[in-house]
Amino acid sequence: MVAQQAAADASEFDIKDGGIVRNGKPFLKWTDACAKIGGDAVTGRASRGANIFTPDEGNSHGAQFAEVEVDTETGVIQVKRVVAVQACGRVLFRKGAESQIIGSVIQGVSFALFENRILDRTTGAMVNANLEMYKILGPKDMPHIEPVLYTKGQTGVRSLGEPPTIPTAGAIACAVFNAIGKPVRHLPLTPDRVLAALAGVEGGVA
Repeated sequence: MVAQQAAADASEFDIKDGGIVRNGKPFLKWTDACAKIGGDAVTGRASRGANIFTPDEGNSHGAQFAEVEVDTETGVIQVKRVVAVQACGRVLFRKGAESQIIGSVIQGVSFALFENRILDRTTGAMVNANLEMYKILGPKDMPHIEPVLYTKGQTGVRSLGEPPTIPTAGAIACAVFNAIGKPVRHLPLTPDRVLAALAGVEGGVA
């Protein structure tokens, strides 16, 4: 479609680093290419029944706050502290509930800073060489994690194992933005992307 609109041969174009390149040179951002497609928007609809496990209304709401230090010479991010507030219904086993939140935040920090699943763009297969080449959070990278169980007005069952994983990366990215004054909009938040953002590259990715 891009080649047709540019009156060129499709073999001149490729997808690289989240954008369209022509003969190896940046040609068009992916979002701009999608905007040129036109036609009717694709709309999906779905519905779900009542949650039989939760006698009262409510969801697994949560909010997280991160404190980070960023080395502007190396681009290395150190997450110092994460406060994780999570709605979880009536708490029967506080130690277990807090441990669930702490474990989820550890996964979220790992996802934010290190984890990078590399996929073959044609087959969708994972092409990371092995588990040694798949970086995860280590003991020295571990922040202080403060779980806060929000139980006000809640008596039903709530999910607690996975929901606290979701906001961690966003909280860290916002903290990095606040620290360096430039947004890094792609995960993981690697040193090269931090340095690129500091150098004025939009979103930290050329």
